[in-house]
Amino acid sequence: MSYSLYLCRFAGGEPTPMDETAIRDVLDPVTLGGTAAAGSPEFRELEAGDGGTADVHGGALGLTFHRFSPGRALDLVAEIARRTGAVVIPGDGPAIMTDEAHRRHLPEGFRAEAIVVPPPALTGQAISLAISPQPEPRRRPVLPQFPYHPNPVATGSVTASDEPCACCGQERGWVYTGPVHAADAPDTGICPYCIAFGTAAERYDACFADTVEGDVPRDVVREILERTPGFTAWQSPNWLTHCGDGAAFLGPAGTKELRAYPDAVDHLRRQCAEWTWPPDRVEDFLGSLDKDGGPTAYLFRCRVCAAHLAYADFT
Repeated sequence: MSYSLYLCRFAGGEPTPMDETAIRDVLDPVTLGGTAAAGSPEFRELEAGDGGTADVHGGALGLTFHRFSPGRALDLVAEIARRTGAVVIPGDGPAIMTDEAHRRHLPEGFRAEAIVVPPPALTGQAISLAISPQPEPRRRPVLPQFPYHPNPVATGSVTASDEPCACCGQERGWVYTGPVHAADAPDTGICPYCIAFGTAAERYDACFADTVEGDVPRDVVREILERTPGFTAWQSPNWLTHCGDGAAFLGPAGTKELRAYPDAVDHLRRQCAEWTWPPDRVEDFLGSLDKDGGPTAYLFRCRVCAAHLAYADFT
């Protein structure tokens, strides 16, 4: 960091000496070239344990840290402040004190904005955050409810985004990342609200899954194809059904993830048997499933009986 910060102890608005022994205990072990047995140098070059550096001017009445690096160098500042009751004064930012009682001793210009960080919490990281505050994470709007894809963020089909939606033009905080089946629709950038409301399907004559397996009502098929975020698969995604309804997509899965769903593994085993594979090849295939690589299983749950289902594909 190119700017400086100051370390002083105050009484009645004026600097008062810090404990010189505490300063030496903290700084002498990391001062390049060592220090004399008595007294305190007016200038030090520090090299902290993590390789961080700092230049330090001053003594018991005040220390100035120049060209300090984040990490252990700032931990040294925090340690001196904790041990001496000194106040950390960034070049641009509020003074940091360890006790509210210190406020009345600060020079008038520092009192109103000074913040209290109790000794256990005063670390180099705390100082760094006070110097360069991190922005608060954005609170994103609640996603629409998707009965057939209950958590599209967890499955990777929806992700946070600050870009405007390619369909409605509004910045919604989320964007759909799965497949879009349409001749003229954008490949990316549609918000999940335009999917839930049917806007994208109507505007682009689009659907977001390729096929719905099984005999289910037409309105279920339309809900899945046109108003539900799809998912990416190695081949064309296939939406499973059960008990006369579309199943809820839970996400891609490998052998490890499927251990908790033996009913889904049995469903896959029956699927492999339909391919007329011998039993040993079926078990090898089930043992090779990979959530992030091929072959991959796609896990579903029946919305009626809660049975778990899956199918698998590969390149």
